[in-house]
Amino acid sequence: MIEQLKKALTTGVGLALKTWTEVEAAGKEMIKKAQLSEKDAGQFLKGLKESYEKTQKKMESQVDRMVKDVIKKADIATNDDVKALKREIQSLRKELKAAKASKAGKAAPAKARPAAKGKPKGKNAS
Repeated sequence: MIEQLKKALTTGVGLALKTWTEVEAAGKEMIKKAQLSEKDAGQFLKGLKESYEKTQKKMESQVDRMVKDVIKKADIATNDDVKALKREIQSLRKELKAAKASKAGKAAPAKARPAAKGKPKGKNAS
């Protein structure tokens, strides 16, 4: 019994790591060895395909979760983090532009200094 459980576990993990072509070839080999009828062989391959797809989805989900955990632990910015920062920068730029425009509108133009009257003062002045 324990040996059968080991084989089943190994087979499940093996299925997850193989391509469908490899799994299908192994399934066809098993069909030949078991000498299954066409109907039984078709059902076996159909069940094998469903099992393979379910295993692939589970594996993909687990890998996705693990990658997210690693990224979170490594404190790496995600695409969503970068997008949020870009939105914040754009908002701050707009606020800064508006503040500059408001400040420029309130500031009075600088007054010109009056021109000097008369002759310049200096050593050569008569």
